[in-house]
Parts: sequence; structure tokens; C-alpha cells
Amino acid sequence: MESIRHNKKIIISVLLLFIFTSIGCIQQSDIAPGSTEYIFNYTPYNSIAYYIMEDGVKTVHVIHNATQLDLIYMTSASSRSNFGMSNIVAVNRGNAANSYSYTISSRVIKGRKHVFIEFPPSTDFVAYTEKLEGNTLAREIKGNNQIKVSLFQDYTTGSRFLGMPIPKPDKMYEDDSGRTIMEWNGSDIKGFSVKYYKRSAPITLTYFFTILAVAAMLVLTYYRLKMQVLRKRREGK
Repeated sequence: MESIRHNKKIIISVLLLFIFTSIGCIQQSDIAPGSTEYIFNYTPYNSIAYYIMEDGVKTVHVIHNATQLDLIYMTSASSRSNFGMSNIVAVNRGNAANSYSYTISSRVIKGRKHVFIEFPPSTDFVAYTEKLEGNTLAREIKGNNQIKVSLFQDYTTGSRFLGMPIPKPDKMYEDDSGRTIMEWNGSDIKGFSVKYYKRSAPITLTYFFTILAVAAMLVLTYYRLKMQVLRKRREGK
């Protein structure tokens, strides 16, 4: 009897473990990130939209008559071995909730790292998320694309001291949510660089230079007064 009870306990324990494991697997699949993280705005031409976040950037490509993306990074291959790409999706605009299967590979060409993403011919969008180092987004562009960069809320660009977008955007404006938007519509753009910062940064920089100027004037005034005192002492002797 004890042996039978012991066997029953083992069987029940195994069944419970199997059930909990199955539930855990289902939950993990449900919370996995997908295409719903991205904004898909279809355009009748090739375009790339960059949505800058606090710690990274979400990139969405609009695809026309292509089955491969060739992504070129402006840093050397030796200085950056991991590009931090995640949540890669390839979708059709008629069913953006489900991603196609894709393949990804990389190759060094003339000292530059190229990342290749291959996808089915019916793909309309390819999107992915990357980490950013510092407050600069710089990309080399291959082919003819309209470029759109959307900064994180409360961030801006355009200061000669703190950084400006290069080349100068064809359009620069704010959307309804207060995000700064830049657009390059020319087909000859080969790359761009955007350095962004808090909206309060120019004011803070102005305060800093003002305080620095006042401090310099005080030091200069003190030096002149000191020299006048020494000169009078010499004349008095």
C-alpha cells in the first residue's frame, strides 16, 4: 500500500510539473514582443522612419520590389561587434499583426559591417529595434529612400553649439504630441547624422556661459583694482 501511495505521489508531482511548465511556456509566448510595437505608415515609395526613444531607436522600412535589406553601419566593424538589434519583424500591410519568417546575416565589406535581412516578396514593412550609444543617431543610406526622424518627447536639435542635423533636413516641424520631426525627401541622400538633447539644454548652456562671463568680469575687475592699489603705493613712495 505504501508503495502504491508513493507511486501516486510521484505521478501527481510529474503531472503538476508538466502543467506548470506548459502554462509558463504559453505565458512566455503571449508576452513576447511583436509587430504591435511599431508604427506602420505605408508610402508609395521606399522610405525609412526612425523613432528615437530614451535608450534606443525603432526603425521601420517601407519595402517596394525587394526581398533583402542591406544595412551599413557608420562605425568600423572592429569597434562594434554587436549591434543590439531586437524584435525584427517583416510584415504585409494587410496583416501587420503577424510577421513573416526572415533570415539575418552579416558580412564585412571594405572594413564596414553589412547586416543583411532577407524576407518574402510580399513584405511591405521591415522593422527592428536598436540600442543607441549617446545622443546621436547616424546612419548610412543605401538606395533611394525618403528619410524621417522622430525625436523623443522633450528632446530637440538645431543648436550650433550643441549639435545640428547633417545634412540640413528638407522639413523640420513638431507633430501634435510635441515631438520634433525631420524629413529628407531627396533621392541623393547617402547618410545623415542627428545629435539631439533636452529642450532645456540650450537654456542651461546660456546660463552657464552667462555665469562664466560674470565670473570672468569679476576676476578682471578685481585684478584691475589690485593693480591700481599697487600703482598708488608705488607713487606714494
